[in-house]
Amino acid sequence: MRTKLREGWYAPVYDDELDLKQSGIYEWRIEGVGLYVGKAKTLRSRIRHYPNNVRRMIDGKPWRGNSNRDFRDVHYHLRQAYDDGTGVTVAVLELCEPAIRAERERYWIERRREEHKAGGPQVLNATRRIEIDRLRDTPLRRIKN
Repeated sequence: MRTKLREGWYAPVYDDELDLKQSGIYEWRIEGVGLYVGKAKTLRSRIRHYPNNVRRMIDGKPWRGNSNRDFRDVHYHLRQAYDDGTGVTVAVLELCEPAIRAERERYWIERRREEHKAGGPQVLNATRRIEIDRLRDTPLRRIKN
């Protein structure tokens, strides 16, 4: 049985006129916990993934149907916020061309990290240090299409 999530458990913080079919950078903020910055080729579908992942966690289903992969830390924080009734917002930080999404995402993550150093919310991106260290030691390979 598919759980129906409580209406209004998170609040969109963007103009209804914004074209979410475009690519861009978004940010989830969890009151008293921190924020997560992400990139999307299509903002509408990417933003929907997060509530869907909370629902999947409640229903005991794996992340994106893959039982070999665990949910990311941000999903656990969102699930906890849902359970506790903590305030959650999602904002679109900017629209950008798909080709520069990764660059713009890095810009916003670094900007938010600088804000954190000045007393702002914690940045939840890349909080799994073991994964980061493992990736750092892995040689890069180009994938041919």
